[in-house]
This record gives sequence, C-alpha cells and structure tokens, in this order.
Amino acid sequence: MSDSCSRESEDAALRGVIDRMSGLRVLVVGDLMLDEYRVGDVERISPEAPVPIVRVRDERHELGGAGNVARNLVSLGARADLVGLIGLDREGALLRARAAEIGLETAGLVEAPARATTHKLRVVAQARQMLRLDREVDTPLTPAERMGLERQIFERLDACDAVVFADYDKGLFADGLAGTVIAAARARGIPVAADPKRELQRFRGATLVKPNLAEACAAVGGSGEAFGARIRLLEKLRSALGGAEIVVTRGGEGISALGEDGVAFDVPANRLAVYDVQGAGDTSMAALVLCRTAGASLREACVVANAAAGVAVSKLGTAAVSGAELRTRLFGPLAQAGARPLVSEAS
Repeated sequence: MSDSCSRESEDAALRGVIDRMSGLRVLVVGDLMLDEYRVGDVERISPEAPVPIVRVRDERHELGGAGNVARNLVSLGARADLVGLIGLDREGALLRARAAEIGLETAGLVEAPARATTHKLRVVAQARQMLRLDREVDTPLTPAERMGLERQIFERLDACDAVVFADYDKGLFADGLAGTVIAAARARGIPVAADPKRELQRFRGATLVKPNLAEACAAVGGSGEAFGARIRLLEKLRSALGGAEIVVTRGGEGISALGEDGVAFDVPANRLAVYDVQGAGDTSMAALVLCRTAGASLREACVVANAAAGVAVSKLGTAAVSGAELRTRLFGPLAQAGARPLVSEAS
C-alpha cells in the first residue's frame, strides 16, 4: 500500500473514532478548582513599589482541575458527570454556576462547609501571566466528605461508559477513594483512567494511567531522555501500576506510551506557537479517554490526544477544544505526525 493510501486509511479510522465520541458518558471524579482571570494592560510602574500596574479591562471564571477535564469532554461531544468537593463560599457558587452554564449537571458537587474551594486567581497583561494567587486546602477527606463523594459516585457509576480520576493532590484521593472506585468499576467492566499528580500507587488497578514525564520519573526513578530510558520508565510504571496502559506526556516533545501488548511508541508533537500550557493535560486526558472508549487503539488515541493538546496550548488560559478544532488539527495543513515505534537499546 502506498504512503498516501495508508495515510488516507489512517485518517478515515481517526474520523470514525471522533464521530463515535459523541454520546459517550464519562464520570469525572477529582479535585475541583475555580480559575479566575483578571486581564488588562500595563502602561506604568506603581509609585508605591517597583511592580507593574495592571489596568483591568476584563475578568472571567473557568473550571479548572477535574472541571476542565469534564468541560473538554463535553466540548468534544460527550456527556460528563462531575463529582468533587466545593466549599460554601463565593468561589464554590461561581464554580457551580459556570458548570451549569457549560451543560454539566451540578448535583455531584459535594459541599464541604469546612473546606474552601480551591481558587487560582491569575493576573494577565499583554498575553503574559503577571501574578497568580492560590487558595486551597489539601488535607485528607473527613468521613462525612468521603461518604458524600461515594454516594454521588455510586449513583452514577452504572450509567457511565468510563471513569476518569483527575488528581491535583488536594486530598481527594489521599485515603483510598480511588481504590474503592476502581474495584467497583472493574467488577462492572467499566474502564478507569487516571491523571495522577504525585502518588501514582493510589491508582493501581486502573485501565490507563497518564502522568507527565516529571511525575513518572518521580514515581519510579529514571529519566526519559533517550529511547531506551523511556522504554524502561514505561515498563517500570506498568509493573508498579498492575499492568495499566501507560501514557507519559512530554510537553512539546509529544507522548510516549506502552500498551497491553508490550509495544512502546512515541507520538512526536508538531512545533507550534504556544501561548499557555495551562490545562493542556486535561485536554489530552479527555481525548485519550474518549478515543479508547470509542474503540480506538492506544496509538490512535495518543495521536488524537497530542493534537488536542496542541489546540489547547494555542489558546490563552484554561480552554476547551471542540471537535471541529480537533479535526482541523488532525486533518488540516498542520496534521499530526504518525506514531514512531520505540526501539530498545537491546534490539
């Protein structure tokens, strides 16, 4: 088969995968955040201190963390059930309202009176982030919080096609919640994907685990600089996580992955303009899960996820990627390069 015919066949397969994303239902469980932006211009330095004065001309609120994963799932055509904790505060109310605006059901948002809503306020000027102010609580769940989350999860579990854990190390998964849900999902034949922040072992037994390169190296040691080193890193992770499919995102270098068949591969990224890497991991996670649930191979899913992340980093701030944007990136002039097999040093 000629290269052009092969590419046409691959493109047809990917188009079919994207079409099948529509209508899938995914349960997203994780750390919820409110991303707030104050956007303006800098024209002078403050006379009170050597800092720029930002004249604010716009402000907006977006879902961060697990909410951004759910937002991207919806933007790509799927349905998303979102479960997580919010506080009884202004930020929690804004987060709930924003979730409703984009079509997410808000009944799964568990109010925790003693816990502040995780909030990140970013000041942006001339398309650059000038300052970020964070407020968060990262203590383990109380018994009441754990009970409330489990009730919301198990009310939705049987109706979903896949489960996603979005971990930002804010305490939601510190006491074994993931293990409980993984066991219940596996008993029902429901795939579970995890995007871990730090303690990857919390997600042992998941179907797919997607750390970034720094998180992967911190979890099992080693590096991902050379092909052989990446293969060893992927194999260590798979062993530590009970045989899960492993997908390691490497920022501007693309994705490395290891499937159930033991074959490792790279999906390189195109060198494109990057405005903001914030939320790109959430976007790639949403695309990965939908592709695998829609029947794509791991290789196909990584190609689509890489393309989706490429769209996300071309936008400022936390952003959702639509199916139309994804198709343009995959099949337009800047179409993603195909996956390249990794070759071990021993071969």
